[in-house]
Amino acid sequence: MTKQLVVDADGHTMEPDDLWTARMDAGKWGDWIPRKVVEDEIYEVVYTGGVVRGGGRELQDQIAAGAGLTARQFHELLESLRTPGGHDPDARLADMDRDGIDVAVLYPSQAMFFGPLDPIPALHDIDFVTECIRAYNDWVAEYCSASPKRLFAMAAVPLQDVDRAVTELRRAVEQLGLRGAFIRPSAYVDELPLSHSVYDPFWSAAQDLDVPVALHPGVHVDTPGACRKFGLVLESENMMVTNSAVDELHGGSGLGQAVGNLVDMTVSMGRLIMGGVCERFPRLRFLFLESGGGWMPTLLERMDEQVKAFPLEKRWLSLLPSEYFRRQCYAGFEAEEWNLAACAQWLGAGRILWASDYPHPEYHPGVLKEVEEAVAPLPEADRARILGQNAVEAYRLDVTS
Repeated sequence: MTKQLVVDADGHTMEPDDLWTARMDAGKWGDWIPRKVVEDEIYEVVYTGGVVRGGGRELQDQIAAGAGLTARQFHELLESLRTPGGHDPDARLADMDRDGIDVAVLYPSQAMFFGPLDPIPALHDIDFVTECIRAYNDWVAEYCSASPKRLFAMAAVPLQDVDRAVTELRRAVEQLGLRGAFIRPSAYVDELPLSHSVYDPFWSAAQDLDVPVALHPGVHVDTPGACRKFGLVLESENMMVTNSAVDELHGGSGLGQAVGNLVDMTVSMGRLIMGGVCERFPRLRFLFLESGGGWMPTLLERMDEQVKAFPLEKRWLSLLPSEYFRRQCYAGFEAEEWNLAACAQWLGAGRILWASDYPHPEYHPGVLKEVEEAVAPLPEADRARILGQNAVEAYRLDVTS
């Protein structure tokens, strides 16, 4: 039997300490440039004059308490994520060989978070944001060049300025060879929903380039997403999580991941499908990642029901929501999702992607075995699609030798 191609449709890099300091103008941006700072043997990645990506020392301590960890345990967890494969492609390829993964599509870690809102003042400077994003895209393209048939990456874009996002998308695809763009499932321009026509030039550019747009959530407060309410409540003056807020909410990044990611993705999927974006851009592929996939059939069924019950809801649509999904959307599943096979039967086996989330905490060696067990009830052709063929089609990957 021919070996099935295995494609991890959603893995991550862990950016090297000097990614931005080595690529950005220190004379122009100074302390705003993301960089590593070591204090009391605990590293922090900071920018904007001391405000910290992922939490400063005090902010991290508060999040650790909310997650039920000591401060030391939390910092050790952060350090453990910096596996060599996150920034060294040769180490990444060795880990892929160990796990039985042929090809990986990569998303960032730190570079996920360049949204337009407080609490980070520099994120209001679109020139700074654009240069940070360009530096990441340049670096990840170099990372993938170590094995261009096995490593592929998605580009960051500054969607808070749609024209700049279009320019960077074209550069990333046409000059760097990146496979499309990711955005967070959240508003970027004046808190306008993703269905608003202000984003149409970006959707149009992605469609013209024949590249997907992936919606990938992230727990932080730089966009107006649900995580601003789940365990990361900020005081407006000092931008720090308060003890009382953590105690009252009983939450942290875990709650944001479990609930906030799902809320943001549910709303965003509804906006893109029921709000007419898929109707206006019928060749544009959307990927809904890292928020679980088991809920998607139920949501689409409810969306269909509403459109049928209230015909005015369909006045700008020519298809049912589930029909748009089956035409141009993909659902990302983690290996341990118990209903993956059942969802594939309802959504269509050609609409399913799987993700390792390497090297984040959800990842573990042996992930492929779990995926194979999850798809075991399906016919062989469907298993082959989910293990790799769907990702090749969704991302238009050139994996031929």
